[in-house]
Amino acid sequence: MRFSAPAALLASCALLIPSARCAPEPSRLGALLPGRRVMVLGDSITQGGLYVSQLEYFLQKANPAAQYDIVSVGLGSENTSGLSEPGHAGGAFPRPNVHERLGRALAAVKPQVVIACYGMNDGILMPINDERMSAFQQGVTKLVRDCRAAGAEVILVTPPVFDAKKKEGWNYDQTLAAFAEWEVKHPPEGVAGVVDLHSFMAAALAERQAANPSFHFCSDQVHPGPLGHLVMAQAILKGLGVALPSGTAEELLAAAEADPMFNLVQQRRDLRSKAWLDHIGYTRERTVAPGSGNVEAAEAKARDLQNKIDDLKSPPAAK
Repeated sequence: MRFSAPAALLASCALLIPSARCAPEPSRLGALLPGRRVMVLGDSITQGGLYVSQLEYFLQKANPAAQYDIVSVGLGSENTSGLSEPGHAGGAFPRPNVHERLGRALAAVKPQVVIACYGMNDGILMPINDERMSAFQQGVTKLVRDCRAAGAEVILVTPPVFDAKKKEGWNYDQTLAAFAEWEVKHPPEGVAGVVDLHSFMAAALAERQAANPSFHFCSDQVHPGPLGHLVMAQAILKGLGVALPSGTAEELLAAAEADPMFNLVQQRRDLRSKAWLDHIGYTRERTVAPGSGNVEAAEAKARDLQNKIDDLKSPPAAK
């Protein structure tokens, strides 16, 4: 599979918007990742983590000489706004707020770069209004400020689509589109860049639904399947300025799933995510005390997995 620029079809949709609102420089953003500790924050889509595994896989394929240290610690139901709809999770628990654990995450993981993808839960499945928009803006701004104070660069990723059946009247995706527009046009001061995942994914969904009206990335409107995660990874990689192999998202997904290296990357990402999430601690349906995860054991296993990954990355002549 030949590495080249992403397909022209979505070329204008995944944009990096520097906080200074100058001309996009995605290659500069991508250069922030190699050799640095990167922490990925987000909700249940990030906790599931398939798009993060795909992101790391394509990064390692595109730049095999580089080392990537990506710690993904998404948490289901989490948002930045602190809002929670009445009866969330059947009344079992309110939505977690990332700010409850952000300080501990920054102190424990010590990231040099933070990638944050929020919005899906911030609108609490309701129409956009001033209160909810303000809460989202304040939450994202505080996240950026706290990360920058800890010495980390911040890359914001706009929310994925709410993949509902087409119908007349209001759709929750309008709320997510409003969040995305604010992040793109008015990002908080100090942001290294914004990747407009929402526009990229919406275009990819519309293209497929034009050919097949019953097509959806998500079976439950919120959580993408493997192809939807691949499109998310495509958007982020394009925003970072990283070259992807040529081919459709469907072809890229099939190639990755057939590659033994991807399985190793996925194992490594999952192992580290679980250990670091518990090590940081969180409150959701229960409270997990900080320090619960065995990070040392997980990191030792992760190093072994990375050695196997490196063997697959290296051309035969270099072994």
